[in-house]
Amino acid sequence: MTYGDTPGGGKKKAPEAVSDYKKPLPNPSLNPEVSKPFWDGTKKHELWVQYDRRNNKFVFPPREVSPGDLTPMDELEWTKINGLGRVYSYTTVYQSSIPAFTEEAPYVNATIQLDAAGVRMTGNVLGLTKEQLMNNELHINQRVEAVFEDITDDWTLVKWQIIDEEEAPSAED
Repeated sequence: MTYGDTPGGGKKKAPEAVSDYKKPLPNPSLNPEVSKPFWDGTKKHELWVQYDRRNNKFVFPPREVSPGDLTPMDELEWTKINGLGRVYSYTTVYQSSIPAFTEEAPYVNATIQLDAAGVRMTGNVLGLTKEQLMNNELHINQRVEAVFEDITDDWTLVKWQIIDEEEAPSAED
């Protein structure tokens, strides 16, 4: 499936957007058209990344050219991927340097290695209690799946939820 295709089957209903969101919003100001398919996908609670056909590899974050041989953007194809991955690295933030996030501390900011594409994305890991955070109960290679938070009518963020190893389909699926 490529960007713009209409997926078949049912989807989870998106929760209502939070209109009183007071934290910083994504700001793709350099060239917003480059990342537009990614952000359009998040609004539909889907993950889309660029695929470099010439080099047979996925590219993230969105770029005007593929790293390495500079394959131009018109040869990078937007592809829908599943949101399964593993924690590659993380940090637990106990004191945020950004005042808007102070009330959420402690929280986890993680780098996730995606199964389907092999690329890495960052985001918050949800579902951990304060006690679990204080006891460092999140682990490298722990299974996660993408979840989506509709923060405004225009923006949906990708976050991560821990899943059991049994819940994740095998690579053959």
